[in-house]
Amino acid sequence: MAGIGFKLEKILSKDSYVNLLEGYAYSAIVSAGPLLCTIFTIALLTIIMPGQLPSDELMIFRTLVVYIYGFSLITSSSAQMIITRYLSDRIFLNDFQALVPAFAGITILSLLFHAVIGYTAALYLDLPLTVELTAAVLFLTISVIWIAMIVLSAAKEFLWIVRSFFIGSLASVAAGFFLGRHFGLLGLLTGFTAGQLLLLILLVVQIFTEFEYRKKVEFYFLEYFKKYTALAFIATLYNFGIWTDKFVFWFSPETGEKIHGFLYASTVYDVPLFVAYLLVVPSLAMFTIRVETSFYVHYKKYFLSILNKHPYSSLVERQRNIVDALKLSMGRMIVMQGTISVIGLFFAPKLYGMLGMSAMNLGVLQIAIVATFLQSLLQTLLIMMLYFDYRADALFMAALFAVSNTVFSLWSVGGGISYFGYGYFGACLISLVAGFLLFNHRMKHLLYYTFVSQRIITHSETA
Repeated sequence: MAGIGFKLEKILSKDSYVNLLEGYAYSAIVSAGPLLCTIFTIALLTIIMPGQLPSDELMIFRTLVVYIYGFSLITSSSAQMIITRYLSDRIFLNDFQALVPAFAGITILSLLFHAVIGYTAALYLDLPLTVELTAAVLFLTISVIWIAMIVLSAAKEFLWIVRSFFIGSLASVAAGFFLGRHFGLLGLLTGFTAGQLLLLILLVVQIFTEFEYRKKVEFYFLEYFKKYTALAFIATLYNFGIWTDKFVFWFSPETGEKIHGFLYASTVYDVPLFVAYLLVVPSLAMFTIRVETSFYVHYKKYFLSILNKHPYSSLVERQRNIVDALKLSMGRMIVMQGTISVIGLFFAPKLYGMLGMSAMNLGVLQIAIVATFLQSLLQTLLIMMLYFDYRADALFMAALFAVSNTVFSLWSVGGGISYFGYGYFGACLISLVAGFLLFNHRMKHLLYYTFVSQRIITHSETA
């Protein structure tokens, strides 16, 4: 998060339960706002729309929206990571006026890039032209929302972000329901898209209102694609890894169901996974708070000690403080998410019945709850690697996750329903273990890697 730590420090400094809840709410929205918004909106429309339009059209809508969110996340992830790094550097230099010009620049490029992808995908949808155009508009909208959330991580008026998501979600449900009743699939998709467009407008208004800015479009962040190429690959591989098991289940003959055109789904797998994802939101919020406040204090002191040429004993003490802060943060996260996961496993038999899932979904839901727990730790570890600029380690872990999730998921499909979800679980486990071993080694020798990683300047370069 580019600047969320500054905001959280101010919120939590007031030291009250109300401010603590305020901090958790802000962290949850910034870290998982689009995910929460989408899942709840689709869930509500799924509940209220049956009987208002044919079930096959409702299924096309659900599948199409999931595809749009999944593919937009993958295709925009490199830009998200690069712009995050660029904005973080600008904020560090107190150049807040660079945020809006950079947002304008990345938005223009993102719209052009995703317009090409949307046009290409529309050729294979085999749906009415009006539906295809609306889907393309939604695809472009979501791609910009991802970028807007990066910029707004430095915002002060977080309540506006919460209200924006609430208003946008409510508008998507209301407009989708009303238009869907009268115009079928086109109306439902148009109403949903209108709500997301409203959400984007509200977010953009906040960006332009809250930050002072230079009145021009800037593309200086493009240099970061060359300077930090690894970051772009890390983000793309990690997000591909999140979705590759779904791709395997969608397009495998044993588990996939053709919805329309190239749209496939897997009801035995999709619903349990999305329910399990909701359970990790609290831990993501807690992680953001702990890392961006408690850990960052020690992290900053450590590098300031180096810059200020403090004695070796001081550096060793600061290193120990970083490790202690990490242990405390990770320990609390494991306890919190572990407790939520255990509760989820306990109530899984009742939960799947309430959600209308079949008995086949129960086993998948249970292993998915454990797997998403591991993935939350994996994501935490990946971000910590990037804090210390261990890009090679992070790239290896992201690639391992993407490849192993693909391979293991293919194996689990071939093994039959008893193995569904175990591929995703295995990929999270092996990636987490490998990443932990790498990061643990780095932390034990933090001083060594800190100084060895510094670029040596020759006399000719300083002349």
